[in-house]
Amino acid sequence: MHSSNLELANHTALGSIGPLPAGDDMVQGADSLPQIDIEHSNALPIVWHAPVRDPSGYADEARQFLFALDSLALPVAARELRWNDRVAQLSLSRERTLARLLIAPESPRSIHVWHILASHFQREHSAHSNIGRTMFETDRLPAGWAHSCNQMDAVWVPSEFNLRTFAQAGVERDKLRVVPGGIDLEPYDPSIEPMVIQGTRGYNFLSVFDWTLRKGWDTLIRAYVEEFRADEDVALIFKVHSSLGYPLAEVVQTVESFLTATLGLDVNRIPDVVFQDSVVSDMHMPRLYRAADCYVMPTRGEGWGRPFMEAMAMGLPTIGTGWSGQTEFMTRDNSLLLDFDVVDVPEIAFQETPTYRGHCWAEPRGAHLRQQMRLAFEDRNGCRNLGQRARADIARRFNYRRIAEIVASEVERLR
Repeated sequence: MHSSNLELANHTALGSIGPLPAGDDMVQGADSLPQIDIEHSNALPIVWHAPVRDPSGYADEARQFLFALDSLALPVAARELRWNDRVAQLSLSRERTLARLLIAPESPRSIHVWHILASHFQREHSAHSNIGRTMFETDRLPAGWAHSCNQMDAVWVPSEFNLRTFAQAGVERDKLRVVPGGIDLEPYDPSIEPMVIQGTRGYNFLSVFDWTLRKGWDTLIRAYVEEFRADEDVALIFKVHSSLGYPLAEVVQTVESFLTATLGLDVNRIPDVVFQDSVVSDMHMPRLYRAADCYVMPTRGEGWGRPFMEAMAMGLPTIGTGWSGQTEFMTRDNSLLLDFDVVDVPEIAFQETPTYRGHCWAEPRGAHLRQQMRLAFEDRNGCRNLGQRARADIARRFNYRRIAEIVASEVERLR
């Protein structure tokens, strides 16, 4: 492994990472909503139930809703739902805001939002209304989800993709509304100092995700090592975690086995693959994206795809599959979308995630992924302009004010 082009940054005997410093028309119920004068609105108070301290993308989205509403002085309180013992590392100011919202008193007859998997929806009987906020990444829903959704007064999904899949699964259509996720653009400054990662090259692809087959890591690695030569000045950087409990060393061993046993390659004769092994807090994620030249993830399905949005907010050219939740903000005008086929979820995948049994998802076309990665590598000026358009689109459509307006409009509908 020491001489291999498969590298584990910041792992024993394999390198280290530098120190971190301290401290549209398609959006039904969103772009088409009536405008709300937030400063003079008499908004109903909201109680937002979510795993607000978790480091997952699901939880980060919930925090962004809370921070967006609070930043515009809309009445909101937070209540924590726990689904594991992990805790997100937030900036001091964000931690203080979250702590304040967690102890904020509930007003009588509040709107209660349950931002969690639909199987965990609850009803607060004293509430004015109960809203389920959820999403799913395949072409249908797990057993029981439609029933849980239909017990709520409204169901907020992030995309037109889920508007269709939830309705097709039996969720009452008049309860479904599109409420996209938001992002605070301020930390995503393309001029900040990049994170120092050992193993970077002249051009660096980045992929950030939970290590499951759904994220398409096998498709990505195959395309990368087939498209690029070992002597090209390029690296593929992975920043991954495992909700299934795989330690990073085991992930690296899985990749090495895939390269040697499945693809028949010598790991000393492939373009560089780097696993970033430091804990990166929310506040330092923009520096991680800044260290890359292109973001890529050939996902087989997303409820939303928050890393895509974060990469685009940093102005990175972004390669992703043209199917599922991320197409709410990724278009052929601002991203490098991948062609795909909708296929049955294979047995190896529903063994990993049993709820996918009997579902379909997207299979990105490897040849097209190779073309898009080569395009990003060769046409750097053109793709830099693409990234700038992506950042502008994210800033316009998913900023805190716009998302707060959408939430306020949806709440107003429930009066």
